[in-house]
Amino acid sequence: MSNLASESYAAQLKQLHDKSESFGVGNVTAKHYPLIKNLIQKKNFGSVLDYGCGKGHFIEYVRTNLPGMRVEGFDVASDEYAVMPKDTFDLVVCLDVMEHVEFGAMSHVLSEIRERAGKVFICSVANYPAGKTLPDGRNAHVTQMPFGHWFSLFSGFFQVQQFIRTGNGEGLFICSRLKAGSDWR
Repeated sequence: MSNLASESYAAQLKQLHDKSESFGVGNVTAKHYPLIKNLIQKKNFGSVLDYGCGKGHFIEYVRTNLPGMRVEGFDVASDEYAVMPKDTFDLVVCLDVMEHVEFGAMSHVLSEIRERAGKVFICSVANYPAGKTLPDGRNAHVTQMPFGHWFSLFSGFFQVQQFIRTGNGEGLFICSRLKAGSDWR
């Protein structure tokens, strides 16, 4: 497939999406939508990419609540959103996705997101086992790390502006583009 997910893992995710109507619909992350909407309005963003969009729940939220906003999606396990847009977007959101990324593909995924994020990257992370399992029996959250590890990882690609704990074992990272020659220290 690509360096964003192994073919076997992408097939596992696709099977889980296909057999479970509740997988990939924003059940856990919809609570973040109003905060993201406020940021979009405050910063006057004109475009959003939902990276790892699942079944497109956040895309529909944006279309309904921010008419005229350019919003696109990408997901390795979706036929509808299988093609990565090649443009840059003011905002890239990644909600309930990183814990579903194989650790070996993480730097490729973050590099791809960095290429698409013109201004801001918002990412939610859950540090607990998922309620769903993949068809091969593995927990759907294949990458679970403490928030400090996520912070270090994201800091290699973005400037982490804020971390908001949103629940027990859940957090939201708000990041901006790294400026040439800058780092998070």
